[in-house]
Amino acid sequence: MAKQKWYVVLKGRKPGIYSVWEDAKAQVAGFPAPVFKGFESKEQAEQAWKLRKFPHQNENIAVQAGSSGKTSPKKPEGYFVVVDAACSGVPGPTEYQGFLMPEKKLLFSVHIGQATNNLGEFLGIVHALAYLKKADSGLPVYSDSVTALSWVLRKQVKSSLQRDASTEHAWQLVDRALSWLKENPVSNRLCKWETTFWGENPADFGRK
Repeated sequence: MAKQKWYVVLKGRKPGIYSVWEDAKAQVAGFPAPVFKGFESKEQAEQAWKLRKFPHQNENIAVQAGSSGKTSPKKPEGYFVVVDAACSGVPGPTEYQGFLMPEKKLLFSVHIGQATNNLGEFLGIVHALAYLKKADSGLPVYSDSVTALSWVLRKQVKSSLQRDASTEHAWQLVDRALSWLKENPVSNRLCKWETTFWGENPADFGRK
């Protein structure tokens, strides 16, 4: 018998706690930027509902309805910024870039030296946030890296990349990005680009 799961809907048609996925799904499927999460126990769900916040998450993170694999999330419409990174080797020469959509206007493109793809994704997201803050813009930011999004949210990077002479430049950029996050509250929504449903990330370097 499958273990009982509990679902908390913070943003949906009818927020609340649900013990059946189909009931929770009805509240989030097709709803603009729904926020919901499944829990292994009723106690965890009740605590999240009481705080109106998920562990390691705030209201600026949009949890897409398709992340459960149950339904296709709604593709973003209107203006937004999307970022992606590319790394040749692990580690290897790394770069990231960001585009304003739907025009696909290049906003920035940065080489960070020896690093990893996740670090590049992280720096791309923070660069986008800093760019939008300077422009006084509330546009959402999309990335296809769950790891990088979580690092931004937690304001903490957990990378196994060794810090030495070859990677020092990248780590200095990471240090600067973390300082920026700690000094600047994030008001833009951070969203996962759902490649499975929407196709390739528009900021992809096309080197696969």
